[in-house]
Order: sequence, then C-alpha cells, then structure tokens
Amino acid sequence: MDAFVMPRPAGLDVPADLSPGRSLGRTVNYDQAVTRFGRQAVEVMVEDYKTGDELGYAAYKALVEGEGGAARAKGIFEQVVNHGIESVENPPVELVALFKDVDQPPSWVDWEQLQRGSIAYWRAGKLVVMTLAYGAIGAGFRTYGGSRPLVLSRRLIERNQAGQRLVETLRWAANSSKPDGMRRNGDGFRMTMNVRWIHAAVRYHLSRSPHWDWADWGMVVSNTDSVYTMGCLFCEAVVNALRKVGVGLSAQEVEDITALWRYIGHIMGIPEAANFSDWRDLQAKSELIRLLEHPADEGCRALMKALSDYMCEEEIEGYEVIPAFIARHMTVTQKKRLTYGLMRAWAGDDICEQLAIPNNRLRYLVPAARPFVATYDWMSRLFSRDDREKALRALDAFGAATKLRKGETEVADPDDVIREMKKFESRAQEILVHR
Repeated sequence: MDAFVMPRPAGLDVPADLSPGRSLGRTVNYDQAVTRFGRQAVEVMVEDYKTGDELGYAAYKALVEGEGGAARAKGIFEQVVNHGIESVENPPVELVALFKDVDQPPSWVDWEQLQRGSIAYWRAGKLVVMTLAYGAIGAGFRTYGGSRPLVLSRRLIERNQAGQRLVETLRWAANSSKPDGMRRNGDGFRMTMNVRWIHAAVRYHLSRSPHWDWADWGMVVSNTDSVYTMGCLFCEAVVNALRKVGVGLSAQEVEDITALWRYIGHIMGIPEAANFSDWRDLQAKSELIRLLEHPADEGCRALMKALSDYMCEEEIEGYEVIPAFIARHMTVTQKKRLTYGLMRAWAGDDICEQLAIPNNRLRYLVPAARPFVATYDWMSRLFSRDDREKALRALDAFGAATKLRKGETEVADPDDVIREMKKFESRAQEILVHR
C-alpha cells in the first residue's frame, strides 16, 4: 500500500488554528468518501478547501500593500497582462513569479488540441449557450461553500446586478473557449487573468471580514471550488448536456474540450497538483466533490431564483438563452416553465431539488429532441466537414458576448465588487443558513 502523503499546506492568510478540511462545516460524507475514493484523494480534496491561487494572491497582496495601494496595483497588473513583465520597472518578485508561470505554458499544452477543443465545444451553436446557462451557470449555485462570496456580495441577488453578472460570465466563457482565445495575446487570456485578479481582491477582502466564517466555509475561492467551476461545470456539465440532447461528441473531442478547460483553469490559478488531467480524472474529481459538498442552502436558492427570474423577466439583447423566435411568443410564466424543465433535464433532479427548481413535463423536451438533434448533427458532419466554420458562426451569432457596449467593462471592476460587498455583507447574513 502506498504511504499517505500529507496534502498541501494551507494558503496565505488562513487562520493558524483552522480545523482540518474534513472538520469544516461544508464537508459532509467524509467516511463514505474515504471508502469509495481512498484517504489520500479525499484528504487532498478537503484540504484544498484551505488553499487556492497562491501565486495570484501573493502578487495581489504585494501590489495592493505596496506604494499607491489598490488603484496603482490594478494599473500595474493590467500593464503586465497587456505588455509583459518586462514593461514594468522593478516589479515585485511575487508578480514576476505569477507571470513566469502563465507566460510559459505547461509541457502538456498542445495548441492544436486546444483549438480542436474550442471547435468541438462550439460547433453545436445555440445549444451551447443553453447548456452553459442551464447546465453550468445555474447548476453552479448548488455549491454551498463556493457560492458564499456571491451571496455576500449579492451580485446575483440584487436585480440591478444579476444581468450584469450573467453577461460578464457569458462574455468571459465565450472569449476563453473560442479558438485561440487563450493564446498569450488572446482575449480569453486577458479576461481570465482579470477574473483572477477579481478573485484575489475578493479573497483579500473577505479574509479580513468579520462576516467570513472560516470554520464553515474554508478559504475564499478555494482550489476545490475552482476545480468544480472550471472542470465540473464549464467542461463536464456542458459536455454531458450536449450529449443528452443528441450532439455526437467523440471520445477524442471530449478529451480535447477537457484539455482546453484544463488550460483555462491553469491560467485562472488552479495549481497543477490540484487541476484535473483528463476526462477520466475530471469525472472522478467531480464525483468526489459532489459527495463531499454540503447541500445547497437558502443562499444558494436565492442565487438560483434571482438568475432564473432575470433570464425570464428581462430582455438581454444578444444574450437570449431561449432562441428569440421562440421567446417572443412566450409569457414570463411559460419561459419559467421551460427554464425549469430544461434545468431538470440537464442539471438533474438532485441539483434541482436542492435549488428548489420545480419539476414539470417540459423536462422531456430534451430526450424528445435527442433523435432529431442527433440526426441533424450526423448529417451536418457527413456533408460539411468544416466544424471550425460552424463554431465560428456560433460564436459570431453570440456576438454580443464578445463585444462591449458603451459604458460596460469586459469583466467586473474589482473595486465595484468590493464596494457592493461592503454594502451588502451584513444583509446577506439574513439568508445564510448555518448548521
């Protein structure tokens, strides 16, 4: 039997007296998980509730605690993202270490494979947008610990914030997963690094907040949360949802998509030791995370309700999840029934029960559509081999997700996020349920 190897040490700013990951309030089914997956794998996963993007966070701390504070820090960071570390005079060693890591792709990166993954991911067109909304973003609110920063900021609970947050997420996902989007000078790389900066800012603030419950939730944006988001939601959930509706993704296409999201996760700050390595490893990590994670609470359900209400009650030009030619003939009530039915079909009953998503017969639209989608997919591939063109057309049709409107920013401004967090933190406690 292999010797047990202790997991990674806790991250920066984690309280020295914090309990082991297995004893955090968010951790459930520990013994069952050990029986199924082994102590080593489970201990690594639960201890990763206490560590995160240490390279990115160290760089953030060095800059914001240096001369000029947060305002100057953001400018320096953006300069390096856009022009390289050589463009900054005497950068802190932490910033140098961060960009040394992202400027040199890992040895496993095959750019042709990542491009194939992008094409396979997007060739199904509008169905991808629907699975992103119903199978990935919506289902993501099931995570008890990972959803705490969103609940505390109320960025998806307050109506005037929900749409902006949804648009930012879809814009980032589209740019990051498009062909060559993650090249060093690509839009996806830039936006992913900016999201990484936001995560560091949120971690820095909440780590010092009296409203952050370390003993229950562990670290802000932990490695386990990031693996769940990048791998289990944006990769695995979308692949599974597309297959459920009849899109014929081959085993090689799935591996290519997995490699793409593995690299996006790498640039987002998931260390190699915590990241998923291939589809099989991702499925194992996904199953383990779901087993260990505390069930959804009222905070999770508030996030889900706010998002579904917004998608059905508001018009988001360019970001229509339900095809416009269908949506224009539907009432808000009908849109909600369709949304709930599709979530039941794609996210599954377990997640939907936790998030209080009503059940209805429209869930059977997905299996009913499967033979027609499968036939269309097979025919289109038989007579048109240019999958790249189909993927680019799909992204172009979703063009608003890759373009900015007047007054918008590509991703959230970290100062705005922290400002809203300070404004709503105490109120957010009203809907947080502690065990």
